[in-house]
Amino acid sequence: MEAQMLLDANLVDPWTRTINLLSLPSDPPCTIEEPIDQPPRRRAPTESNAATWEPSVSVIDRPSALTVVLDWRDPTKCCYREQLWVAARARVSGRCAMTGAAIEPGDDIFRPRPARPAPRNVTAMVLASAVEARAASLPPLLEQRCGPCSAEDVRRYAEEPALDAAG
Repeated sequence: MEAQMLLDANLVDPWTRTINLLSLPSDPPCTIEEPIDQPPRRRAPTESNAATWEPSVSVIDRPSALTVVLDWRDPTKCCYREQLWVAARARVSGRCAMTGAAIEPGDDIFRPRPARPAPRNVTAMVLASAVEARAASLPPLLEQRCGPCSAEDVRRYAEEPALDAAG
């Protein structure tokens, strides 16, 4: 019995054998006489090529006139899904992370909210005008979308039984 099991174990499943036969090349294998030029491999960003990477920045929410919530995605540094940025004035020149426009000292900007530890994009800036332009396309706040409740709605809500902790 054990001998039969060993023989069966050495047999290849017909389906596996068919697949293996189909994957064999039909022509004889070719020999390569000269090396094939391989495409250059992507390397990790360095000081020289890091400038070519640009983050993807989008406005998620505008909680107040002095704050904005951004979705920041930078494949070389970090990813912040809902990062709070605060209004400020630029102290140094730089580039807007959202539009690529030049930023000069004194321009109105948004920057990541100071925190400890500092976020990886702590030196980034976004022009306030770019935020205003993108925030204009956001849907209005919930209070503005919903009209005030009617007296009938308030009465109906008051009459509904409240759920207690047991229910």
